[in-house]
Amino acid sequence: SIMDSMLTTGFQATNLGKAVEEIKRMRKWRLSDTPWKEGDDEALRDPAVRSKIRARIFFAYTSNQISCGQREVIKFLVQHKMVDVIVTTAGGIEEDIIKCFEPTYMGDFKLSGKELRK
Repeated sequence: SIMDSMLTTGFQATNLGKAVEEIKRMRKWRLSDTPWKEGDDEALRDPAVRSKIRARIFFAYTSNQISCGQREVIKFLVQHKMVDVIVTTAGGIEEDIIKCFEPTYMGDFKLSGKELRK
């Protein structure tokens, strides 16, 4: 699958692939995986109750993950309810707004800034 291939694609994609594996592990976890012990909340002693309590998954990323091509992967995680909360920087919003106003192009550091501003 595309998610499995991330583990060997490149530095950022490899780390994303590792994150996906961790998300799978967190999605599988239930409080019932951890034995109840003296001092724990009595309301959580019942194994049936414990089996219904799962991890809350926070997914945090910086805006460069969107501009480097990971937008579809993040969209997939959200659409398939693999994360509960998303935390990001405002850079992603800024890039989306910029792309709405004018066409954007792949640049090169060798290009003349003076020519590009014309």
